[in-house]
Amino acid sequence: MTLGWRDRIVVVGTGPAGMAAADELRRLGFTGELTVLGDEAPYDRPACSKGVLSGHQKPSDVRLPASEAPMDLRLGRRAVHLDPQNQVVITDNDEAFQYDGLVIATGAAPVVPAGWPIGEPGLHTLHTLDDAWAVRQELYHADRVAIVGGGLTGCEAACAVRGLARRAIIIDSKPTLMYRALGETVGALVTEAHRAYGIETRLGRRVAEVDRCRNRWRLTLDDGEYIAADLVLVTAGERPYTDWLAEAGVDIRDGIRCDENLRVYGTRDVVAAGVVARWPNLRFSTRETRCGQWIAALEQGRAAAGSLLADDRPVPPVTLLPRFWSQQADLRIQACGVIDPRADVALTRLRPGRRDAARSGLLATFYRDGVMNGLVAVNAPHAFTSSTRALLQDVPHDVIHQRAVDYATGEYSYSA
Repeated sequence: MTLGWRDRIVVVGTGPAGMAAADELRRLGFTGELTVLGDEAPYDRPACSKGVLSGHQKPSDVRLPASEAPMDLRLGRRAVHLDPQNQVVITDNDEAFQYDGLVIATGAAPVVPAGWPIGEPGLHTLHTLDDAWAVRQELYHADRVAIVGGGLTGCEAACAVRGLARRAIIIDSKPTLMYRALGETVGALVTEAHRAYGIETRLGRRVAEVDRCRNRWRLTLDDGEYIAADLVLVTAGERPYTDWLAEAGVDIRDGIRCDENLRVYGTRDVVAAGVVARWPNLRFSTRETRCGQWIAALEQGRAAAGSLLADDRPVPPVTLLPRFWSQQADLRIQACGVIDPRADVALTRLRPGRRDAARSGLLATFYRDGVMNGLVAVNAPHAFTSSTRALLQDVPHDVIHQRAVDYATGEYSYSA
């Protein structure tokens, strides 16, 4: 079936993937009824751990302008049930939205340790704009801030806290900061730079218990150490928001399982996009993975829209290049491709005589089976740009085709 002016498409999610999908549907010529459902108005989520936290931006500064594409934007609505047989989405206020095509872009929810009283004064996640603004207000009266989770968001938040002349301590179970995003080699050098900036760390440690003690929070670590803090931020990762799909009959183990075109297995006329989608990115391998980066969400949203309108007609597989950048104090961190902890790493220091390797510039390339699959640069923007060209080149069509065949036949491999 080709979706036309008599048909209805519902987009669930108002994040970058959902809004990009809605805009692309109109750009590609869909003239039917287009409804977009979401909890929040669209905004620039990366600003939550940067400008909003530091006070350089207000919530109104990071809200995204309304799309010029005609759509029925329904805010304050959360999807709670999908009936794929009758093609209906039910929201938390018992509204039913019939669809002929569906885009699922519900994003992710923060991971919170069981039993933690999140929302009490001084104990917050840092996931939404409301979270960031609440933390910003409490930072006025805080002296020491504990950040549970040393990933990208946690490190950005710690740098913002230090920039406000507050003490910051990061607690993480990994051996280095940003272990998953940068790998251990680069992560260790970034950790050194952040410590020199004044950020305390407790790495290889977990929080065993959290409780209130004399108007402060006391964190008990798994080695028995106590950490006292006026404010605690939980940035311990996120999980795909798929609870509402539990009875929909789709595979939601670690996200929604999709094919190489982001079509959801076990459904008809349903696609997924953003961090909630688990699909084989054939640029790199036949392994099904998720990608939680802002730029990738935009690209997936557009690609999902194209796959939905194509119906059963063949379309090129979604082979995006994951990439992100982050400004943390005086470190400009850039990464693209697959940063695999099992990969071989070649590290180049731009100024090898300097002790502060991260601040003086470095470039790390990640190889699997002799093929470069990832790249990380710190304070090396020109080297990053020139080295990225190799990853940005289109993968040969015959390689993509062979990986698609391998995926379809179940012959999974990492590289070509």
